[in-house]
Amino acid sequence: MPVSVGGHRYSDPDVLSLIFSGDGLIDPRTAVIERAQDLNKQLRSFGHIEDPRKRIEILASLAGVRVVSMASTNARPAREALLFRDSAGLRKAFFDPNVSDARANFSIAHEIVHTFFPNSVHGARFRSMHVDDSREATELERLCHLGASELLMPTEEFLKERGENFGIKDVPRLAGIFGSSYEATLYRLASTHPGLAIAGRLKYRLRKSEERKLRDVKQQQLFTSGEVRADALPTPKYRRQSLHTSQTCGPENLIPWNKSFDESSSVYLARTTDDIVRGFEMLPNRASNIGTIECVQAPYEYSPSEAGFPDVLFLWRTEVDT
Repeated sequence: MPVSVGGHRYSDPDVLSLIFSGDGLIDPRTAVIERAQDLNKQLRSFGHIEDPRKRIEILASLAGVRVVSMASTNARPAREALLFRDSAGLRKAFFDPNVSDARANFSIAHEIVHTFFPNSVHGARFRSMHVDDSREATELERLCHLGASELLMPTEEFLKERGENFGIKDVPRLAGIFGSSYEATLYRLASTHPGLAIAGRLKYRLRKSEERKLRDVKQQQLFTSGEVRADALPTPKYRRQSLHTSQTCGPENLIPWNKSFDESSSVYLARTTDDIVRGFEMLPNRASNIGTIECVQAPYEYSPSEAGFPDVLFLWRTEVDT
């Protein structure tokens, strides 16, 4: 039976096991972040550790997890990481050594967070690094993503390195410091912002219903000689894929899955240049806030996009009163 806690609704059995693990209902978002912060606090007692991989391996050890490369096993890396308890009861986080260090670091951190859930014995179910880019991404995976960001880019250290006048221009520098990917670092800029902030990936695509309509039209053309008017066909637009927000954001600030950005938006300009595009606009949501938006072409794509319309990453935020 679904349970609502902290303004969110949960039904995943692993998440429910955490919610009901105390005397009262536990907010899983708060619990995940606090547990990650506790591990980082323990890590600080070791002094400054510059190497991100070393940091994440020590964090794993503190959580009772041994980090193991899939290259040292007979495992085939069908997934980028997985958590497994062996016959002796020891928990091991296996990671794919063939991906970038940044992606491997995040994958390991993600698997560490799975240990925060009492029932999450075998780790992520069908884990992939871009699960966050899917509408079907499970609530468990989203919570693990939240905790992994805190482990890899601790709030205290991240804010110090980020500074006050930050933007997408700072992403490569911060990613180098924390051993995180470009994309995850950009999202962290939003999640650590004290005001309204939203970041995400946009893909130039149709709605599912429009894809079906287009297939039907093409099928009909196979059996008829008539031509279909171009204006009768659905047109792809930049639509939300992943989405990450600051704590201040409420439901009205979220961008619905199939909501498209207006063609006058700065996100459409980003596809034509390698530079960062800046603007001042509202987002396609129920709120009416106007904020600063920065957009840039995504450094890599999870699936092929239409030629000339690469995926776009964006960071939108409002000014914070001081």
